[in-house]
Amino acid sequence: MDDGSLEHEINLALPDLHEETTRTLIEHLRDIIGVRNREDLLFVEPGDLKSFLTPIQSQRLIQVFRKDDQVESNSSNPSTEPETDSPPTVLVSLQGYSLHPPQASGLLPSTQPNASNASWISSFLVPWEKMPTRLSQAMATGRMAHPEDRRIMIRTVVEGMRVHCSNPNRAACAEVARAIVSKYPATFADKTAEGEQLGCGYYSLLKQLKTRVEHVNRDNVSSRIRQPRKRSTSENGDPAIKRGRSELDSYGCINWQPTTLPEGETAETLETKRQIMSTVFRSAGPQAIETTDVNEFMSLTYTYQRHMLNSWPAPTLCEIQEHWPFLFTKRGLCMHFHTLTDIEVDTRLSEALRTKGRRIWNFFQSQRLKWSKETEHLLRECDSAELNQNQIATTAILLLMKYFQEKEDSIFILADAFSTKMSVEREMTLPTTPRVIVLGNDLVSATRWMVSMEGKVFFEPEQLHDFASALAVFFASYYVFNLEYQESASTTMEMIQRFFVRINPDVGTKCPAKLGTSRKTGRVVKRKVASISSRVITFLQRLAEF
Repeated sequence: MDDGSLEHEINLALPDLHEETTRTLIEHLRDIIGVRNREDLLFVEPGDLKSFLTPIQSQRLIQVFRKDDQVESNSSNPSTEPETDSPPTVLVSLQGYSLHPPQASGLLPSTQPNASNASWISSFLVPWEKMPTRLSQAMATGRMAHPEDRRIMIRTVVEGMRVHCSNPNRAACAEVARAIVSKYPATFADKTAEGEQLGCGYYSLLKQLKTRVEHVNRDNVSSRIRQPRKRSTSENGDPAIKRGRSELDSYGCINWQPTTLPEGETAETLETKRQIMSTVFRSAGPQAIETTDVNEFMSLTYTYQRHMLNSWPAPTLCEIQEHWPFLFTKRGLCMHFHTLTDIEVDTRLSEALRTKGRRIWNFFQSQRLKWSKETEHLLRECDSAELNQNQIATTAILLLMKYFQEKEDSIFILADAFSTKMSVEREMTLPTTPRVIVLGNDLVSATRWMVSMEGKVFFEPEQLHDFASALAVFFASYYVFNLEYQESASTTMEMIQRFFVRINPDVGTKCPAKLGTSRKTGRVVKRKVASISSRVITFLQRLAEF
């Protein structure tokens, strides 16, 4: 079975799957699982795909793999379909905005043994006896590997892999990296200084193994030739554009698309509650979000809110605000984010900026000679003042942006200290992606903030009492309103997501942009989409070592 056929099967089940994940999955199926023809796909199990796909994605793909067998079985026994006792799902509609709940994907039982582990990788043993003494001691005591020992280990492992295969592909490297991290997680896993795992836990090890493989094969031209990958195109030949909701929108969420209503509620009763809240907002203003009744109504109508937010084509934020005005208050947005992700973003970011922000500040201060002129200039400006908590938190984010070589205006916009919502919208051209509008003479010393989206100010200073509040609203907006990270700040956004807010999905990304701006030349270049930024992992490793 060729790669084109496999890609067709995958695209049929998961049309919005990222190209990088698709390519890695094809290599895994072909070289690790041992798929050689269409019939082999019948023996693939969800467990074979768990490192690359979510459980629902795995089930959908398995269903497509077995569709021929299922169709044949159903045609010969049309009356033997089993009954289920699952509760009926409810479809909520809101004045034209509706979204059918995801269909449950069935799994057909496999009657034959699994065809995985059919290649050399299943019998490969890591040559631990060849490792440095210091690394062996670190593995035995559960300490992190020294960077030098880790590099020696990478060279040794790749040398052992090349005994079986001169140019191991990414799927093989992933299997080895996963096995190493599974055996010694404390020594090799990607994690923060607090011990929290980043993504799948072995991404940086996989990247190092694959880089080493490519390095030793740099003169082996025949082994380095890659087959061209097919690009998804529209009917007129242009690159395909996003046609509906995808895994990007539910990335990192645990309650993205609820399908049942609260007990005792119907679509009519929820619509009544929505209208009551709109009336209360018009008469009492945004401060009414603090009342018990509005809080209860916002909680009960969460499913109703998600059906509008998740509908396609996506409604504008002004349309959403017209229907759900309390969602554009800090308390309302953070409550929704909590139900969506099970994270109290305001509390978590406030605490993280207080502790981790100070650590980042100390990290950059202690190694001033290593940084760029822009970073050194920022540190020098802060030397002359006694920084308060807001200023330290702001400086920490700015230092990260300079480290990742991302421009400040891709997150922050500086405005006059006495600016109002109307003056900012009238005098400035605001971008469509969210921004923190800083009111003051400079980004660090400011004491008032706004948050804008889609070219309009939606959150004013009265709701944002400190920098942590502004950053919480800014960040939560991407998840609540299904927004993508802007490419120009994607690394900093991922750092905030994984390190400060601690949302760490194994797969996917919230910045799927295929094109980006080169930090060296300023030109538009192809951007490699990865499930986790290697720059984020590298920085966190250095911070942990510090």
